[in-house]
Amino acid sequence: MSARYQFLSQTKKDFGFLEALGYRIKSEHEGTYSSFKDGFDISYASKDLTARIAYYDMELEIVFQKGKILAPYLFLDINLFSNASGLSGIMFAHDKLAPVIEDAAKDIRTNYESILIGDIAAWKKIEKLVTAPKEKKAFLP
Repeated sequence: MSARYQFLSQTKKDFGFLEALGYRIKSEHEGTYSSFKDGFDISYASKDLTARIAYYDMELEIVFQKGKILAPYLFLDINLFSNASGLSGIMFAHDKLAPVIEDAAKDIRTNYESILIGDIAAWKKIEKLVTAPKEKKAFLP
């Protein structure tokens, strides 16, 4: 069995710390990986929040949600933590994915507790960042 078929079980192991914070697995799905578009999806839910980790089309998306506010991990990493993860995007080939999942889980476990427990001040800040107008960049010919 190829290592890429173990991404869901690895994600469950690496993000297992969420259970200590009151999260439970809400849904999970793993594809066959017969195509680069296939992958996995797992959602954790607590009383007020959800955390979704998904990998499809070679893109790893980790998204936190509280109410109507969706906050992608990479967005939070860049805007709240000065890109502490060192990631510059969300696209990873199968052979590069395992360490990224592990590192992201470690970063989230270490630095995101206030976000994961639904801290009001943290989520007010996130809401302001998420809903802020996008900066327009000048068009250069």
